[in-house]
Amino acid sequence: MSFEAFSKDEVQKIVNHTLECMSKENIDEQVQKFGSLENYKEYLSSGFANEQAMTDLMKWYGSKEKAMEAIMQSTGDTEEIKQEQDENTKIYKLFMSAKECGSMDMERSAVELLAENYKKMFALDNARSILLDLSKEYLQNSKLAEVTDSQFGIGCSEYVANAIKRYYGV
Repeated sequence: MSFEAFSKDEVQKIVNHTLECMSKENIDEQVQKFGSLENYKEYLSSGFANEQAMTDLMKWYGSKEKAMEAIMQSTGDTEEIKQEQDENTKIYKLFMSAKECGSMDMERSAVELLAENYKKMFALDNARSILLDLSKEYLQNSKLAEVTDSQFGIGCSEYVANAIKRYYGV
């Protein structure tokens, strides 16, 4: 896997596609927040200058071409996004049930379901890398852990992180 940054043309294509997928209301909110559409476009483009984010993207997809393909497949369909979020909510509730009753089978099932949902959400062939990164984030980013725990119960983020690590043998 070689790391090549996205060209300016590729970044522009991605930014334009992102804007095409957004509702007018969402764009208006971002323009309000950032002061102008150009400022918002610059903000979106700036993510491609983050070397760690680009390294992670390449790791998850295996190549710049596959990442670009996945990004360009996104439609911004709010119903589809809501279904994926609802599925994640069900999965996190399953994690908490597994935690409460100590069921390793239920835990394994929850990780497998999460992997399948992430594959669908992010157009991935394999969700291992992104889930292991999520696991690290839950253990290192207290704000993310706090948000997850407030939604699903105290200890959820740590439990999910450790379940992912157990599943993948890390």
